Amino acid sequence: MGADDYVTKPFSPSELMARVDVLYRRVEMGRNDAAKADSRRVCGDFVLDLRARTLQKRGVPIELTQVEFQMMEFFFENAGAALTRADILRRVWGAEYYGEEKIVDVNVRRLRMKLEDDPSVPQYLQTVWGVGYRWLG
Repeated sequence: MGADDYVTKPFSPSELMARVDVLYRRVEMGRNDAAKADSRRVCGDFVLDLRARTLQKRGVPIELTQVEFQMMEFFFENAGAALTRADILRRVWGAEYYGEEKIVDVNVRRLRMKLEDDPSVPQYLQTVWGVGYRWLG
């Protein structure tokens, strides 16, 4: 019926409390494992950990700035979709940002240098001509 422990009579209150503590720790460990699993996004060779704010490619960590990490988070959420520069600007820099859309191109170039095997022929972060960029991780 779901029981995984029992206490026979007579029992001491300290024995009961010790067993309750063990059960509580087991439940909490399960929750922490689930939270860690929920914070990870996997896309092909890449693993983005939202909790630790890290990116790995084939198990090798990739150093990212805050802006680069936010861009990668947006790309992972929209894998395969063509995202406009304006979409990326709103998401990463905010709706109040007043500046050139070229800042997106500059950061995409930096990301390609870090992510691609050959940045001049991108496999993962591709340009969609006339629109913006697409993540194919």
